[in-house]
Amino acid sequence: MVIADTLKDTQAVEERIAAVFDAGSTEERAQAVRLLFVEQLDLSPEWERVSLAGARSIHLPVDAHRVASVKDVGVEIVYVDLSEADIHTNRIRKAEADAAAKRVEQELGDDLLLVFTNREASQLHLIRPSFDGARVTLRRMAVERDLPPRTPCEQIAKIYAEWQDRGNLSRALDAAFDVEAVTKRFFDTYKELFEAAEEQITGFGGDEEAKRLFTQTLFNRLMFVYFLSRKRWLSFHGDTDYLNALWKDYPQEGQKNFYRDRLCPLFFFGLNNSQSYDLNFNGRPMESIYGQVPFLNGGLFEKSSLDERPGIFVPDDAIFPVLEKLFDKFNFTVMESTPWDVEVAVDPEMLGKVFEELVTERHESGAYYTPRPVVSFMCREALKGYLANQCPALTGGEIAAFVDEHRVTEGVAALAGELRDALAAVTAVDPACGSGAYLLGMMQELVELRTSLDSDALRSNPNYLYDLKLHVIERNLYGVDKDGFATNIAMLRLWLSLAIDYEGRKPQALPNLDFKIVCGDSLLGPDPKPEKMNDLFRHSHNILEKADALGAAKQRHFRATGPEKKQAEEDIRDA
Repeated sequence: MVIADTLKDTQAVEERIAAVFDAGSTEERAQAVRLLFVEQLDLSPEWERVSLAGARSIHLPVDAHRVASVKDVGVEIVYVDLSEADIHTNRIRKAEADAAAKRVEQELGDDLLLVFTNREASQLHLIRPSFDGARVTLRRMAVERDLPPRTPCEQIAKIYAEWQDRGNLSRALDAAFDVEAVTKRFFDTYKELFEAAEEQITGFGGDEEAKRLFTQTLFNRLMFVYFLSRKRWLSFHGDTDYLNALWKDYPQEGQKNFYRDRLCPLFFFGLNNSQSYDLNFNGRPMESIYGQVPFLNGGLFEKSSLDERPGIFVPDDAIFPVLEKLFDKFNFTVMESTPWDVEVAVDPEMLGKVFEELVTERHESGAYYTPRPVVSFMCREALKGYLANQCPALTGGEIAAFVDEHRVTEGVAALAGELRDALAAVTAVDPACGSGAYLLGMMQELVELRTSLDSDALRSNPNYLYDLKLHVIERNLYGVDKDGFATNIAMLRLWLSLAIDYEGRKPQALPNLDFKIVCGDSLLGPDPKPEKMNDLFRHSHNILEKADALGAAKQRHFRATGPEKKQAEEDIRDA
């Protein structure tokens, strides 16, 4: 067995990737990528162009660079520079990666590792495509300039040792792109830190259930802040490594408790108040306490009855290990993976997995996390049945090809408008939504199907995906669960899914999902006695007017902030 000097190799990989970001042209970046694989992983150098002409995408350059290979086993390393493409987003999306993979596979075979840089050459993605099945599956590692590369560099550094140990480079690459190993390490670490923090937090007088809920809320808020810091939307004195910057600054100001002196102002004033910069905290301007942060809205950072309890104490020893052992050791991504596009990183789905693994007596309560492939299959099957009823002119085969493979046949193209309207009008309800696996799965399916029908002009809008997701969440998705904490996580994941697709330096305020994802028991309906029922649910002469008024109030509430939000809530109660 080959024993690698992991730290030394990881640092060498970091330096090679930094050289890619520092390069000033496509040719220089291609050369830097080539050196990463030739010098660090001992692959054979190559230097030729691979045509991307004919790829089904308007957002690819005319060709890619074949930079390294292992001739005896057929592995090919190909670099794609999206700065040369007519692309309107700074992200490296599945559409472009999928199209490039299919085109390169035609030229060089299916044992590939694709390396992408984005429009501004500020992101580098290593993508391992798999061509088994009707759709290409992408597994990716992502590195961003000026953000710690952590997991990707460690995984890349291990490839050479794995290759020598296994005697098979393809298997070594597959092992490096195995997200399950990262997921298990993260969960084990999270559980250890969560239980330690829960034990250290005081002020609940023996109410262990309340203390656990408080601890879960604190961890969720910290996770949300950290996910958003990956978008560079939060900074302290110009430092976008946000939570670490706050931590380093607070003891210099003579403050004694990080949760009380920094996190509470951040949560309840900065992220939850549209006028946060006009406020003071203990005589100090808010900006000097938590820096530059956006107003988020959405409810996650509203004070709850738990936050209002007197005497709560969160020691620094409960917070610092979260920063050091969780956020500084793992790679995070705001983008939720799908069965066909999996990032080797901690994504928002982990919030759901963590909750349903840590929830008390989950076996007795029936709380289990449904795997992504199962979620995707069930959502697609439901959509096939729905579209068959809405568009009877299409055959079952055409609908299946459209839903499963996003294949737009002549029949689908002829009915594109009808299909688009049907997808825009679908109502999907999960009566036991848990932490939102099916809601996120259905949103992903609807977004991909509608994207395949929309024109290039629509898709060229930088915030096309953000606007589309916002519409899907507002018009198509509804969830219920009897566990209030589960519904909070479901809302959290929908908010993060929106955040990843907003292009801009300052995000839009989050929508209010209180009447989209609600806490309740779907099996136990209300008491049917007339005196127990609101007359909205009984036949009356003005029931349609009441329903219209309620719908209009909910629509206003969805995007309202400040006083408008309060007024919309009153209108809903009065409807």
